[in-house]
Amino acid sequence: MSVSSTRITLVRHGETIWNREMRLQGSRDIPLSEAGLLQAEQVAARLQGEEHHIVHSSDLQRAHKTAAMIAGTLGVDHEVHVDLRERSFGDLEGLTRSEITDRYPDFWEPGHQPESGLNVETFDQLRERALRIITVIADRYEGQNVLVVSHGGFINAFLHKISEGLYGSGVNKLGNTSITRVIREIDGSWTIFEIGCTAHLNEN
Repeated sequence: MSVSSTRITLVRHGETIWNREMRLQGSRDIPLSEAGLLQAEQVAARLQGEEHHIVHSSDLQRAHKTAAMIAGTLGVDHEVHVDLRERSFGDLEGLTRSEITDRYPDFWEPGHQPESGLNVETFDQLRERALRIITVIADRYEGQNVLVVSHGGFINAFLHKISEGLYGSGVNKLGNTSITRVIREIDGSWTIFEIGCTAHLNEN
């Protein structure tokens, strides 16, 4: 990694009850479960031996709490961004994936455009939002190590965007508190070098 490259570590939040129930959370502010709190402690312990200069997170409490535990363990500042939120699924939030598939069989297909009345953020809108905010953060902390705590759909949409579909949504599944690492190069390009590592959970 060159001197001016920026290392971004992306962490998905810990488990919630809705995760366990396979219920779509989206922009709903669902708290961490007891298991999720333990996972947040475990990922914080995993990251403790690494150098990170700042932690950024979504404002939704499942990501915010995970990030606060990591920032406290690392002894660094924690900043919050609304644009790091999960994709908004509008009227579909609270439903299970199977309930959504029953009602809208093509909903999860690549390129599917949700019905306008559902108030769902499109996948393209999510990809653009993810790239925009991660780029802003990377440029602000050029040459540093930045940790971002967000959501599975958000992180995968970002990976999908920077890899032109080779990785991310439809390809990778990201477990709770999984670690994904990318580099923002000095020329503005991105390099992906780890996706969805949960070794800290397997060790406990």
